[in-house]
Amino acid sequence: MIRSLTSALLCLTLPTQALALSCAPWNAVSTYRAAAEAEERYVIALGSFFRTGPDQVTEQNAAGSDPYSYTAYFAGDMASRVGFRTPIEFPVQVNVTCVASWCGTPPGDGETVLAFMQVDDNRDYSLQIGACPFWAVTYPDEADVDQITTCMRSGC
Repeated sequence: MIRSLTSALLCLTLPTQALALSCAPWNAVSTYRAAAEAEERYVIALGSFFRTGPDQVTEQNAAGSDPYSYTAYFAGDMASRVGFRTPIEFPVQVNVTCVASWCGTPPGDGETVLAFMQVDDNRDYSLQIGACPFWAVTYPDEADVDQITTCMRSGC
């Protein structure tokens, strides 16, 4: 009886925990919409990050891991209605808020990335890396890049 009750309770709790750790498949349109509907302002760019500074631990979270940030340099092309044709280069603050083994990882130096970066009123840029790779997609395919251009041109 106790064994059956324990098994039943485990069956009820495990799927919930597993679902909490899963990420929905990345989709260019849904990420574009999330950026467009956010209070923060975003720029969308295709290019590469190059780390320029050391990790700066921000604060320890409840799981005991240490979120961190670092400075990087971004070089690439910004999205517009005509495609990714506006060359840009600027420093970016990369904020990594999830550092467990199941979390998204920041882009490596020189990897091609489709990045959705926040920009503030001072024209300071930041990239958020959380549990799911939502704001930075490494090595996006051409269809994703074309979809972002379509969204920029006529909405999604």
